[in-house]
Amino acid sequence: MRDFWATHHWPADERRAHWHVLFDDQPAVHNFARAHAEILSRHPELSPVPVEWLHSTLQSIGPLTPAQAAAVAAAGQSALLDFEPFDLEIGPAQAIHNGVVPAIYPEGRISELFWTLRRATEGVVGPETMPAAPDDGFWPHMSLAYSGAQWDHDELARALVKLRPPRARMTVRRVFLVDQQQTWRDKYTWNVLAEVPLGQGPQNAEQQVSARAGGSRPS
Repeated sequence: MRDFWATHHWPADERRAHWHVLFDDQPAVHNFARAHAEILSRHPELSPVPVEWLHSTLQSIGPLTPAQAAAVAAAGQSALLDFEPFDLEIGPAQAIHNGVVPAIYPEGRISELFWTLRRATEGVVGPETMPAAPDDGFWPHMSLAYSGAQWDHDELARALVKLRPPRARMTVRRVFLVDQQQTWRDKYTWNVLAEVPLGQGPQNAEQQVSARAGGSRPS
């Protein structure tokens, strides 16, 4: 396994907007993550993601001004007016090249969500300001731990295969525009800028945008 942080090093104090699926109100997802805690704790090379900061990244955007964030939120809300909620399963977890990641199934609907939000966001900030779109398609996932070193993870991979807790099931009913920061070699935290419901009609973006204290938990 390689060092995740070596290739994901943000400039000090930089904040980047992202579209996320969050799991604050999903106890099944929390239980799934906690089922892996003991195995992850055996490996000091890993930085496990705290339950309160679990997330599935839909789209990284980059730094935004408050006016840009409000416009992106409004564009996302408009784009998702007719995008109905959908069900997901999370798991099983696997050790990949730079951490421990459960897959998210089925991929089709959440991939549609990614592209819908990507197009809406590009319409505000321009595609040239955003990370390049994936050539091989969107890969939905949720990180349980990031690797902080280059090391042999064969033992970890075997343990994960044996563990196999039940997959976490949930319905995606909303997405979040967040202002994210990186705690170097530890975790990502954020402020929620906007909460956008799926398939529930237009909302007032200015009312959704909030200015919570830096590093606060999403609500």
